[in-house]
Amino acid sequence: MKNPFFVTTVIIALVLALLSSCTFTEFFTHSVLDEPDEHEDDPIIPATIKNFTLPRYSGEEISPYGSKSTANRDIISLCYGALITLDSSLNAVPQICDHFDIAGDTVVFYLDENAVFSDGSHITASDCVYSFAKASAADSVFKNRFSAVSGYDDTDTYVFTVRFTTDNIYNVNLTSIPVIKSGSDLRGVPVGSGPYVFNSDEGGMFLTANKNATVLPLTERIDLLAFANTEELLYNINYGNVHLSYADLSEGSSSFRGTVEIKDFTTNNLLFAVVNRNKEYFASQDAVKGITYALNREGIVSNILSSSSRSVWYPFNPDWSKTKEADLNTNIYSSNTAHDFFNSSALVLSGTQRVWNGQPLELVILVNQESIIKTEIAAHIAENLRNFGFGAVVKTLQWDEMKAAVLAGEYDIFIGETNIFPNMDIMPVMMNELVLSSRTASDEQPAYSEEFLSSISDFYSGKIDMRTFLSIYQDELPFIPLYFSGGALAINRKISGSFSPCCFNLFSDPETWVLEQ
Repeated sequence: MKNPFFVTTVIIALVLALLSSCTFTEFFTHSVLDEPDEHEDDPIIPATIKNFTLPRYSGEEISPYGSKSTANRDIISLCYGALITLDSSLNAVPQICDHFDIAGDTVVFYLDENAVFSDGSHITASDCVYSFAKASAADSVFKNRFSAVSGYDDTDTYVFTVRFTTDNIYNVNLTSIPVIKSGSDLRGVPVGSGPYVFNSDEGGMFLTANKNATVLPLTERIDLLAFANTEELLYNINYGNVHLSYADLSEGSSSFRGTVEIKDFTTNNLLFAVVNRNKEYFASQDAVKGITYALNREGIVSNILSSSSRSVWYPFNPDWSKTKEADLNTNIYSSNTAHDFFNSSALVLSGTQRVWNGQPLELVILVNQESIIKTEIAAHIAENLRNFGFGAVVKTLQWDEMKAAVLAGEYDIFIGETNIFPNMDIMPVMMNELVLSSRTASDEQPAYSEEFLSSISDFYSGKIDMRTFLSIYQDELPFIPLYFSGGALAINRKISGSFSPCCFNLFSDPETWVLEQ
């Protein structure tokens, strides 16, 4: 079973929706501006919740910029506000800023002059400068986001400016970073502006309502129950000692008792395949297109992942508003189309075998042996390709061995995994050394065509729509998207007070990787 607390292999930072779009914080709070109509039969905001307990991972210190565990980052989201948060469609929504303006590669944030920290002091742009410096440090979980940031400064007392390296209009999503009071971390627990603050006594750590918050708490106190491993968490969620928790469904949901409700969500974690274009039989773009049409993604999701993930043929989260607006076809699997592309690239059938220059092909699919799920997916892909006449074998290697094999070109297809940045930028995936090594590049023949690179820039700057971009992407296919991983929230209904949580989205925090290490 995967350990949900270590986010070098899982994604962190919740964007929770409670019936309508709202954050994890709003699950426990009630804005005074959103009072339900007194005549509504079923108000969205529930009665105050009492005796509420959240899990806390004891294996690390809770820190706004250092904590890596999912459980601890959820707690942090309750205690520290950010310039913006992300709604259920992964769009930036002002939080401690009143509004923001985007102009080219620059975003200007106009802070809410009434926003205060839990100690009553006003939040200023200098606090944002201090917080961004902390977030960009080498030991921060947010450090990779700053590869897209060229600078930031306090333009005025309540005006904070961030400059980026590109004019990606979604760069603003990268600023969903906790803001703390300048210097407060040097004197103990950092001061934040969230609806709750940290407290402790002889019984342990707990959260209490921030009396200076602009939202009303659904509970005056949230107890934090420490645990050291998955087994402890599972026991406590099943028996009602923990009421809300990340749920690992890698081995199904049968481990949870009947009082536990499971709510699925989609993460920004993409699993993909890379075809070795340096092989002469895959040099043709049509050959790679044949592969993408031959892969039955729906079969992977339904048979291996218990329908907990979202199959895709495009590199964008299906819950993103831009993806929804594009109204894309959800499944492109087509045996006829795949056969046509293979034939046009001279990968023809000889009897029941797919041959190149008269010789049958035996494809090698590389996968990290430490992931049982990826190994099963590689086996599914191999079976798909056998149905088209290819020979196909799965080769499992430890991470270091696999990386060496990929760089040496000793494969036909490898299975990769990456956490897409909050600004939806796929360039870090394309420029990763393992992905780049799948394509011969030189001064005369770059890895990617000028048309494709221009289309990426035009898409992120808002000059072309997603459908236009994807038509060009499909001609280039730097990598073949398979699915966006799913996760789940476990909710024990033994909570004093009723509430009605809806499905939510786990959106990626900053760490980006290719292949799970």
